[in-house]
Amino acid sequence: MLPNINDIGRYAIFPDLDGTVIDLADRPDAVGVDLSTLRLLKALSAKTDRALAIVSGRDIAVIDRLLSPLVLPVAGVHGLQRRDANGRLCKKAPEEPGLGAIAVLIGAAIGDEPGVLIEQKTGAVALHFRLRPDLEERCRGIIENIARRRPDLCLARGKMVFEFRRDGSDKGSVIEAFLREPPFFGRTPIFAGDDVTDEIGFSVVNAREGISIKIGEDSTLARFGAQSVREFRDWLGEVAGEAREERAV
Repeated sequence: MLPNINDIGRYAIFPDLDGTVIDLADRPDAVGVDLSTLRLLKALSAKTDRALAIVSGRDIAVIDRLLSPLVLPVAGVHGLQRRDANGRLCKKAPEEPGLGAIAVLIGAAIGDEPGVLIEQKTGAVALHFRLRPDLEERCRGIIENIARRRPDLCLARGKMVFEFRRDGSDKGSVIEAFLREPPFFGRTPIFAGDDVTDEIGFSVVNAREGISIKIGEDSTLARFGAQSVREFRDWLGEVAGEAREERAV
């Protein structure tokens, strides 16, 4: 169930991207953003006086490419990167030479198995196995073996993915950072996400008496839920004041 909102202008909106605003794809590089989604995000940004920021596990550069020509406030790599509403990059993920070596280790351990993808990001490296769910336990064993040797890195488990990244931030802390700045300051936060990495964001928003929304049916701290990306986007369209016929275009 999703809440009724009469005046979205009083809120700050922090949606995740993949699995929340756009559908998941078998490979992260196969994702696309259609024009109706871009129009919706643009409308919500205008309705909230630009108090809309994407909070994602992707690199900011990748998010900008997906959302072009929109340029929004954004947090990337689970908060290791952040760009504020003035376009200032106020947090840049540090380079981590050791992550390249970890990608090599993962590749050597998994071999030439088809359907797995090793993704290197700024300050992070991820092992995706969405196309090979049968390899989950093998992937888990590889990742946990490396994690025992690299306690300095944060290991995150998501939907069909394991990810190493620099320890230094999370989605909850970047939401807090946005809320200390205009145009987000003083507004009630809305945060929506679909994965376990979003739970810390739900916790922060709940503590501020905001609206936390989980997409999907997994156990969660979120106070509201949508069964699908389509349901959540339809709700966003309603709070933005879009007609149903326009959202269908």
